[in-house]
Amino acid sequence: AITSFAGNMVSGNSYTATIPAAASGPATNGYYLKMTSAATSGGQVINFSKRFSISGMTGVVPAAAAAGVAASAGSLDGPATINSVSNNAGGNAGSGAAAGGDEYAVPYGQQTGGTKYAPMQPIPPTKITKKNFTPLNPTSAVVIARTNLPPAQGVVTTLTQSQTFSVVSVENTAAPVAGPTGDMAKFLNRWKD
Repeated sequence: AITSFAGNMVSGNSYTATIPAAASGPATNGYYLKMTSAATSGGQVINFSKRFSISGMTGVVPAAAAAGVAASAGSLDGPATINSVSNNAGGNAGSGAAAGGDEYAVPYGQQTGGTKYAPMQPIPPTKITKKNFTPLNPTSAVVIARTNLPPAQGVVTTLTQSQTFSVVSVENTAAPVAGPTGDMAKFLNRWKD
């Protein structure tokens, strides 16, 4: 995706948006629309339109977008629909077999739009053996705020990639320990009702 542009729902199923000519360059069948619908029961559905061309674009096509056009091999089909709607609004909302993985590969800070995608969280080991710790991700530049910051704009939700590991549990087959006997049994029986 080159970037996100906000538009206005005029009426019915009509939607208008303005795309600056310098946003990208000319790319035959290099554009598609991404439509995100949030479900009241949790999760969302992301639909993509067929690919199309836009005339009059005067900017430069980003390398990632050019690679995506080349990978489509002339097909007019957009990316596959991503359905992460949960039928269980309780604990599983939005955790279905969501995206195909491409969304989660884009660094969080470079993502645009109302939905951000966070990579799968690593599984902690059963034993810590590391002596020198290194950050999981590279550090980023930070500017300390000296005044109140404006409210965050645009981010509606963050989806974290579902875990792919599984855990096997087994029944404890050890026999239970017998109750107290002798003097201890007599002592404990004093408080029986």
